[in-house]
Amino acid sequence: MAVAVMLVFAVSAGAAAPEKVYYEKPFGGMAYKPKRIEFSDLTLTKIRWRDWNSRRSLGRGRARINTCEPSCGAGNIVRGRAKLRVFLRHRAEDGRLVYGCLKGTTRAGGETRRVQWPPGCGS
Repeated sequence: MAVAVMLVFAVSAGAAAPEKVYYEKPFGGMAYKPKRIEFSDLTLTKIRWRDWNSRRSLGRGRARINTCEPSCGAGNIVRGRAKLRVFLRHRAEDGRLVYGCLKGTTRAGGETRRVQWPPGCGS
């Protein structure tokens, strides 16, 4: 019995923890598992991530959108839900591993809108 316990401990102690992966926010700064991401007319909050640190991670949260109709200054605010995906990991200049792309959709005010950062990000 003692040998089995020692074997399990040795195997679990030898397993390396995955390297932390960060997300670079649109207006600067890095975050690990960001709960909030802000764009000029969209704020994503209460984000919960699944499979963070893997090749890609899926998130769900809330969306607050300025419709910018007729203009952003006079636009309506609509609220809804967001589904997100971060992927395309790479090394930042400081050596940290970073997700390079964010894509997803928001559903608010009866409309589905696409979210993508940076613009033109790969699939």
